[in-house]
Amino acid sequence: MAGAADRAEDRRPAADAGGSSCAAIGDPARGGAADPEDAAGCALCGLPLPAGAPADGSRRYCCSGCLAVAGLLDRAASAPSAAAAAEAPVGAREAFLWVDGMHCASCARLLELSALRVPGVHAAQVSYATSTARIVHDPAVVDEAALPAALSLHGYRWRERGRRAAEDDEGPRLLRMLTGGVLASAVMMLSFLFLYPIHAGLVQPQDYEAIRWLAFGVTPLALFVLCTIVVFYVGWPILRGAATGLRVGMLNMDSLLTLAILAAYAYSVFALWFDPIDLYFDVAASLVAVITVGRFVEQGARERATQALARIMDAPPTRARVVRDGQGLSCAIDELRAGDRVFVRAGETVPVDGRVAAGEAAVDESLLTGEPFPAARARGDRVLGGAVLREGELEIEVGAVVGSRIASLARLLWQAQSAAGGVPGRIDRLARVFVPAVLALATLVGAGSLLAGTGAQQALLAALATLIVSCPCTFGLAMPLTTASAVAAALERGMLVTRADLFERAPQVDLIALDKTGTLSSGEMVVAEVVGPPETAALAAAVERDSPHPVARAIARLDDARRARDPRWHPGRGASAWVGQRRVAVGSTALFDALGWPVPAELAARMAAHDDGDSVVSWVGWDGAALGAIVTRDRPRPGWEAVVERLRAHAPVVLLTGAQRADAYAGQVDEVFAGVPPEAKAEVVRRMQSRGRIAMIGDGSNDAPALAQADLGIAFGAPTALAAQAADLVVTSDRLERVLDAFALLATTQRRIRQNLGWALSYNAIAIPLAMAGAITPLAAALAMVASSALVVANATRPLLPPRVDDGTEVARRPRARTV
Repeated sequence: MAGAADRAEDRRPAADAGGSSCAAIGDPARGGAADPEDAAGCALCGLPLPAGAPADGSRRYCCSGCLAVAGLLDRAASAPSAAAAAEAPVGAREAFLWVDGMHCASCARLLELSALRVPGVHAAQVSYATSTARIVHDPAVVDEAALPAALSLHGYRWRERGRRAAEDDEGPRLLRMLTGGVLASAVMMLSFLFLYPIHAGLVQPQDYEAIRWLAFGVTPLALFVLCTIVVFYVGWPILRGAATGLRVGMLNMDSLLTLAILAAYAYSVFALWFDPIDLYFDVAASLVAVITVGRFVEQGARERATQALARIMDAPPTRARVVRDGQGLSCAIDELRAGDRVFVRAGETVPVDGRVAAGEAAVDESLLTGEPFPAARARGDRVLGGAVLREGELEIEVGAVVGSRIASLARLLWQAQSAAGGVPGRIDRLARVFVPAVLALATLVGAGSLLAGTGAQQALLAALATLIVSCPCTFGLAMPLTTASAVAAALERGMLVTRADLFERAPQVDLIALDKTGTLSSGEMVVAEVVGPPETAALAAAVERDSPHPVARAIARLDDARRARDPRWHPGRGASAWVGQRRVAVGSTALFDALGWPVPAELAARMAAHDDGDSVVSWVGWDGAALGAIVTRDRPRPGWEAVVERLRAHAPVVLLTGAQRADAYAGQVDEVFAGVPPEAKAEVVRRMQSRGRIAMIGDGSNDAPALAQADLGIAFGAPTALAAQAADLVVTSDRLERVLDAFALLATTQRRIRQNLGWALSYNAIAIPLAMAGAITPLAAALAMVASSALVVANATRPLLPPRVDDGTEVARRPRARTV
């Protein structure tokens, strides 16, 4: 019985019955005991605090192990904090914003430089692929609400998260695209009729003598008028982008395009008065039209690829309806207090995590967990902030910690999507150097052609083609857009990417380490067997009714008919109370030894079969002796054997567990490390790294040091700051097979990034020399540049995972609500 007894010893008591935890965590008017899950507990794992709990300043912990783990995390977090402190003065705040109007990768750098010129802004990071930005500002100089107006310059529009873009944003872009397409087509048609045949040597100018007034009088003027409209109306965003770059001292892609367009336009205007045949209005007009259409299509593809991110980023509600002192109020989320009652109606979003106090509803949690079906929620059920009520109404009681699952998700996504480090950062720097290098190269090509005697016309065309064909946007899109698509695909499967550089540095793992509790198992104790007289379950449930311990809660669910009085908690051993006229005790062997109540040998022998490392035996006694026993165990996750088997196809699987044995799991894995407490798992992972690269899959709180130590950390559970700090990816649903999706997503995304970067390099390595040699016309160069960007966008936005098939088994563990 050693194994079962040892596990039973881990039971921790609730707060002393005479304590004041109820008033500390909620409204005293509620009356009654505090909800066990909402009670103040360990600062790391959330378990109840025993008497004399160790503390670190204001934070208290349930055991020395959690205290040690928290210390490791604090030390791990010190480096980022130092970097952040160096970036901005004390008191600076962080704001995340949307940016509308970006049309190439260089725009992101331009906006960063522009933002730094705004008083009170200390740092700026802008992501072109996701149109997001992170701003570090001094609230004493510029408030967050004033940032969009202060930053919206040069045609770029900044807006707060949750605020939609202006309704007419699509109109001007669409009008410009259509205008450019129609007028450029007219320019090309006139050129085909009167100019191209002469340039090709098919006819001579005198062949048009009968219609000379039309061919060399009206047509050049019509080309001038049409091209002027195209260049200065349709092409205005391109010209504006180049002008903005000059203001901040930066050359960008718009600088190259503007130079090419204006050179062709100016040359044609000059030739209009001297040689109306040698015109290149068609080059300028077609360039603007092709670029405008290409950017319109590209922006639509980027928006579709990131719409899942936008839903999460803009989802957190800002206000909630509450009742205080009998009065209904509309409060900001940060003004909510523990114990507040929040009211949510059908069609609304749950503003904060809590527990249902009244009402019934069908709740859609697909944004949070990836589960596609609404779930039924009623009194006593937990609900997550960010879930949407499809039908019904709920009154939700706010817990001790006022927080929202969707707010945590949104903040982590903003941080990940607005970061630009590692390979993306190096690519951005390459794109910045690329533009002035191409400009210098085009100048050399034009000058070299003139010196070689090829003529001004051919020199101009070669220089223009060199300017146009270069495409730094392919570099700017190759990785960020693929990453954004991967993050969106992860969200659809109930996974959250917490590291911006995950897809560039995730290794091919040599070993997979799995934590047992909370990963292979659900972390929820269930009753496996009840032994003893018929009243055993009812008496034990009455004693354990108010205990927050997982074993006690499992036993308490056996019966709800009886009530106990005068409960006494025995830390680490169990509980006793009066039920009717009987004094009943429930707990470990140590408790019954302390009470002097014997455990019959026959009962002990029967329970010896449960000494497997996965079961907890709680003796149940009254009248001075143990007369029964209840066996509880951690419920395995459905289908865990199949998941482990498929993981073993990737790499050997090692099981880490704090239990002394794990017989039920040992036969399915390659190796078992038993008796490993949370604070020691990081050291085990570090030692295993001598055998290769390690992927650690575990709980987001207790396993945080091990997740941080591993080469790839995947956390199960809520996307808390602790999990995000430690893990590279958080599985927010309770489906273990999502881990398989994570490995598949990593492999596919990395392959897609390599394809896009390879294409970007190959395209520029081939196209630029051809343009320098005069083998590509400016129009062909424009088409090639747009096609190159379109190819990268199309490849980046292709599905990264096969379509999800939901057969209904995934939600069999909880009631499914009627779909509305």
